[in-house]
Amino acid sequence: MDSVFEPEIINTAKVLKFERLLGLKFKYNNFSFHSPQDVKSSTTVEVFFHYTSAKEIGGIETNFSYHISESFLTFYGWQKAPDIVKICSKKELESLEGLNQEKELKEIFDYNWLKSLLICPIFNARNPEISRPITLGLLVVENKHNRRWQAAETEVVKWMAKQIATAMINQQTLAKVQSLVQERTSQLQVSLEVQAKLGQKLRKYVEELRKANQMKEQFIASLSDALKTPLANMKMGIKMLKLINKEERIANYLEILAKECDKEIALVENLLNLQNLRENKLTIYAQKISWEELLQNLANNFRENLQEKQLELVQIIRQKHIYSDFNILESILKELLQNAIKFSEEKTKIFLEILPEESSTVIRITNCGSEISQKEQERLFTPFYQGERVANVTNSGTGLGLALVKLWVDNLNGAITVSSVPKVESGCYQNTFTITLPNVGKE
Repeated sequence: MDSVFEPEIINTAKVLKFERLLGLKFKYNNFSFHSPQDVKSSTTVEVFFHYTSAKEIGGIETNFSYHISESFLTFYGWQKAPDIVKICSKKELESLEGLNQEKELKEIFDYNWLKSLLICPIFNARNPEISRPITLGLLVVENKHNRRWQAAETEVVKWMAKQIATAMINQQTLAKVQSLVQERTSQLQVSLEVQAKLGQKLRKYVEELRKANQMKEQFIASLSDALKTPLANMKMGIKMLKLINKEERIANYLEILAKECDKEIALVENLLNLQNLRENKLTIYAQKISWEELLQNLANNFRENLQEKQLELVQIIRQKHIYSDFNILESILKELLQNAIKFSEEKTKIFLEILPEESSTVIRITNCGSEISQKEQERLFTPFYQGERVANVTNSGTGLGLALVKLWVDNLNGAITVSSVPKVESGCYQNTFTITLPNVGKE
């Protein structure tokens, strides 16, 4: 019981000349609080408060507990709740049906001296929807003399029981809150420990990945440097062999060697470009570029490739000049045109459009080929990703071209998108790469 109320209740007991005052608390082990059979078979009682004024009345230890079936009067008080049990004399006490004085628990109700008795239930606030409130315990007043209980005394005992009930409910609520806080604190502690361990492992993995990535980049850089000179020497040797060997069969073999050598040189250059772009080593040199001159050179470079698949390159140029980095812009268009030629259906058209807008320039390259699925579009610019269409292409490449295009466009502060729309009349898909570059100068 709350220590704040205990002195007040003791003083009240002294004023009213209560010779013994007991506070009994019920501990229900069964879910049902209303069934007499369940309560009698499973409920224990604990003494949480006691006061004795007469020396001849024996004391009792706090926290003394017993089973409710051991005490007829305790169970009788529970049955009568929420009403108060008032017994004024020994005769009235002995007339209670079912009372067995020899079996009664003497520590609580000692019939050797007990003559008058007041049993007041301790219960929580009444709920109109519940006919019988949950009885938390009993407040028992015992006297060794006969006593006719006055209405004022009964009301005081009710008030005392109400104060005790409030204290008990507050104590139970506080205990639940403390238990909940302790449980949540324990869970939080475990969560923090797990999070700390995961964070430590994550930092370790990140460091390992950083080192692995650094080693990979160093390996690519050193490998690319190591391959550049031998490949350049091979290309020079092939050119020299072409000059001294005029036989058609040998010339064809040398041409194959030259093309394969060019591919390896392009691969090395792409690896170095990818490395430089990732390390932000690329320097932009903006200049005035003639679209007609740039696109004419590209068309000439790809003339043979276009003829092999009977493709037509249609140029729609609505802008004369652009201010940008010539080498980067040329590399972007070269990769996209090469990609369009590689994945185009034979005897179709490739459209190259240059469209000026208010504050930007739009470059659009469209070809007719296989579908580029939404899933593939999301990964198309990932380094070394070759996509689902590669299975249908003899020369699949390395998967670096579009990744480099994306990085080049990003370095020019531009944006690139891709779309794939079915063409009903031809049965193929119209695949379009659209680049938007900001205008950084005037024509």
